[in-house]
Amino acid sequence: METKLTSRERVKRMLAFQPVDIPALECDLIPVGLYEHGEKARALMNTCVGDFNPISGSAFLDKPGEDVFCPDGRAWLPRAEDFDAAGEFDRRFTDAWGVGWRYRIFGVQGHPCHHPVADWSDAPAFPQLTAQQFEAVRKDVEAKHAQGFYAKVGWVNYFERAYSLRNYEDVLMDIAMMDAGFLRFTRRMHEYNISLVERWLATGADAIQFADDFGTQASLLISREAFRAIYLPLYKELVDMTHRAGRHAFFHCCGHIEPLLEDFAEIGFDTLWPQLNAHDLPRFAEQCRALRLAVCIHPDRSHLMTNGTPADVRRAIAEYVEAFRPHDGGSWLYFEFDNGFPYANVVAAVEAYRELRGQPAPHS
Repeated sequence: METKLTSRERVKRMLAFQPVDIPALECDLIPVGLYEHGEKARALMNTCVGDFNPISGSAFLDKPGEDVFCPDGRAWLPRAEDFDAAGEFDRRFTDAWGVGWRYRIFGVQGHPCHHPVADWSDAPAFPQLTAQQFEAVRKDVEAKHAQGFYAKVGWVNYFERAYSLRNYEDVLMDIAMMDAGFLRFTRRMHEYNISLVERWLATGADAIQFADDFGTQASLLISREAFRAIYLPLYKELVDMTHRAGRHAFFHCCGHIEPLLEDFAEIGFDTLWPQLNAHDLPRFAEQCRALRLAVCIHPDRSHLMTNGTPADVRRAIAEYVEAFRPHDGGSWLYFEFDNGFPYANVVAAVEAYRELRGQPAPHS
């Protein structure tokens, strides 16, 4: 392909499983990377700007003590009161759903430490995002489009919301027993998500991001039968809404989820952001391509990026590219600068991505 594509054109071709001029790329400088490594992290990431957004991160440090809008509450700043007497980060707060959270690593998803729902009849009223919040997202989408980027918004789910509101083991039992109260709550959640997707679509974004983790490292968390009975029809209705509006439906799902791939395709998800190290790469790549699920190629965080060497990082990225063939469409490169990554490993990943996209090294 000789024609130079805009970022938005490139992503759309990739999602259509058509060859692209260079592999599509999504890069995020999440707060913890900037917090741990400072401005050199932003400078490095700015040498490898992708197709979904400009590299920023400034909002996380320019306004100390203020929360930055993020639907799941993860984007916020360290403050003096967020550290305990030993100097360890230990932020606790209650979100709009009444869930009490404890975060032990700045910028990394914490764990619910208080579940407000003992019985589904006690489920709280669903909080509504404000018009100002949606307007901020609409303006962000507009700005990305003006710069040629592809814009996706939202973080829409069911399962993860349920087990933040109620004890995790109890939710698993509710699903296994098809508890009537749980099913009524899930229907309420679905009506809420319909209104949420309608509002996200009104921002003008190219895609809606859906997300629920259904896998452990070795198997599903719930049976495939339960997934098909409870979640498949709900997600299908939301994805059909998205497609009728001419937009794409992205899906994030960690763990070993191979048994659900055909179901994801039946729902109509356009993409899958999986946990690659939970699968056999060549087989997984072949299955996803056959099902027309475009794959987000996200290097393994738990082992590779944290404990590997720069040579390991480069070797793994080469293996990902061989398996998923991003030049042919149907997959894209992804990278985020998480906590605990040795800086040399991040440099190796960024350099590998620049080379794959034919982008010269800075100052060369």
